[in-house]
Amino acid sequence: MLTERRASPRRRLRDRLPDRETTNPALAGKFELKNLLLFLDDDVRESGKALVRVEKYLGRALALLDADSVSADELESLADEQAIFDDLHTLVDTLGSLRKRMGKVASSLKTE
Repeated sequence: MLTERRASPRRRLRDRLPDRETTNPALAGKFELKNLLLFLDDDVRESGKALVRVEKYLGRALALLDADSVSADELESLADEQAIFDDLHTLVDTLGSLRKRMGKVASSLKTE
Protein backbone atom coordinates (compact mmCIF):
# COMPACT_ATOMS: atom_id res chain seq x y z
CA MET A 1 0.00 0.00 0.00
CA LEU A 2 2.88 2.37 0.65
CA THR A 3 3.99 2.17 -2.97
CA GLU A 4 0.49 3.12 -4.10
CA ARG A 5 0.47 6.18 -1.84
CA ARG A 6 3.79 7.41 -3.20
CA ALA A 7 2.61 6.98 -6.76
CA SER A 8 -0.56 8.94 -6.06
CA PRO A 9 -0.62 12.44 -7.56
CA ARG A 10 -2.59 13.80 -4.58
CA ARG A 11 -0.87 16.10 -2.14
CA ARG A 12 -1.67 16.99 1.42
CA LEU A 13 -4.15 19.82 1.78
CA ARG A 14 -1.60 22.16 3.34
CA ASP A 15 0.78 21.54 0.42
CA ARG A 16 -1.91 22.57 -2.08
CA LEU A 17 -2.89 25.80 -0.32
CA PRO A 18 -0.07 28.16 -1.36
CA ASP A 19 -0.80 27.80 -5.08
CA ARG A 20 -4.55 27.56 -4.64
CA GLU A 21 -6.58 28.68 -7.62
CA THR A 22 -10.08 27.60 -8.52
CA THR A 23 -9.86 25.65 -11.75
CA ASN A 24 -13.26 23.97 -11.60
CA PRO A 25 -14.74 24.64 -15.08
CA ALA A 26 -18.21 25.15 -13.62
CA LEU A 27 -16.86 28.11 -11.64
CA ALA A 28 -13.68 29.37 -13.29
CA GLY A 29 -15.39 29.66 -16.66
CA LYS A 30 -17.84 32.27 -15.39
CA PHE A 31 -16.50 35.77 -15.97
CA GLU A 32 -18.86 37.33 -13.43
CA LEU A 33 -17.35 35.14 -10.67
CA LYS A 34 -13.71 35.86 -11.48
CA ASN A 35 -13.01 38.45 -8.74
CA LEU A 36 -15.14 36.64 -6.19
CA LEU A 37 -13.21 33.41 -6.83
CA LEU A 38 -9.90 35.23 -6.39
CA PHE A 39 -11.02 36.45 -2.98
CA LEU A 40 -12.42 33.04 -2.12
CA ASP A 41 -9.11 31.38 -3.01
CA ASP A 42 -7.31 33.95 -0.87
CA ASP A 43 -9.62 33.15 2.06
CA VAL A 44 -8.80 29.45 1.67
CA ARG A 45 -5.06 30.20 1.65
CA GLU A 46 -5.19 32.53 4.65
CA SER A 47 -7.39 30.14 6.63
CA GLY A 48 -4.99 27.32 5.88
CA LYS A 49 -1.95 29.32 6.97
CA ALA A 50 -3.63 30.29 10.24
CA LEU A 51 -4.66 26.69 10.82
CA VAL A 52 -1.07 25.51 10.30
CA ARG A 53 0.13 28.02 12.91
CA VAL A 54 -2.51 26.81 15.38
CA GLU A 55 -1.50 23.22 14.66
CA LYS A 56 2.15 24.06 15.34
CA TYR A 57 1.21 25.64 18.66
CA LEU A 58 -0.70 22.51 19.63
CA GLY A 59 2.29 20.41 18.56
CA ARG A 60 4.58 22.44 20.81
CA ALA A 61 2.11 22.04 23.67
CA LEU A 62 1.96 18.27 23.18
CA ALA A 63 5.73 17.99 22.93
CA LEU A 64 6.12 19.96 26.13
CA LEU A 65 3.51 17.91 27.96
CA ASP A 66 5.07 14.65 26.75
CA ALA A 67 8.67 15.68 27.54
CA ASP A 68 10.59 13.68 30.16
CA SER A 69 11.13 16.85 32.12
CA VAL A 70 9.13 20.02 31.97
CA SER A 71 9.53 23.21 33.93
CA ALA A 72 6.99 25.68 35.18
CA ASP A 73 8.75 28.39 33.15
CA GLU A 74 8.35 26.42 29.91
CA LEU A 75 4.67 25.80 30.55
CA GLU A 76 4.06 29.38 31.56
CA SER A 77 5.89 30.70 28.51
CA LEU A 78 3.74 28.67 26.15
CA ALA A 79 0.58 29.49 28.10
CA ASP A 80 1.36 33.22 27.91
CA GLU A 81 2.01 33.22 24.17
CA GLN A 82 -0.34 35.80 22.68
CA ALA A 83 0.33 35.10 18.99
CA ILE A 84 -1.95 32.08 19.13
CA PHE A 85 -4.93 34.39 19.71
CA ASP A 86 -4.01 36.44 16.65
CA ASP A 87 -3.91 33.21 14.65
CA LEU A 88 -7.28 32.12 16.02
CA HIS A 89 -8.82 35.51 15.22
CA THR A 90 -7.40 35.32 11.70
CA LEU A 91 -8.81 31.83 11.30
CA VAL A 92 -12.27 32.88 12.49
CA ASP A 93 -12.27 35.98 10.27
CA THR A 94 -11.09 34.22 7.13
CA LEU A 95 -13.44 31.26 7.62
CA GLY A 96 -16.32 33.70 8.07
CA SER A 97 -15.35 35.48 4.88
CA LEU A 98 -14.93 32.16 3.07
CA ARG A 99 -18.41 31.04 4.09
CA LYS A 100 -19.95 34.35 3.00
CA ARG A 101 -18.24 34.24 -0.38
CA MET A 102 -19.16 30.59 -0.96
CA GLY A 103 -22.77 31.61 -0.30
CA LYS A 104 -22.49 34.34 -2.94
CA VAL A 105 -21.08 31.85 -5.45
CA ALA A 106 -23.88 29.41 -4.63
CA SER A 107 -26.49 32.16 -5.13
CA SER A 108 -24.94 33.05 -8.45
CA LEU A 109 -25.14 29.45 -9.61
CA LYS A 110 -28.81 29.15 -8.55
CA THR A 111 -29.85 32.10 -10.71
CA GLU A 112 -28.77 30.39 -13.90
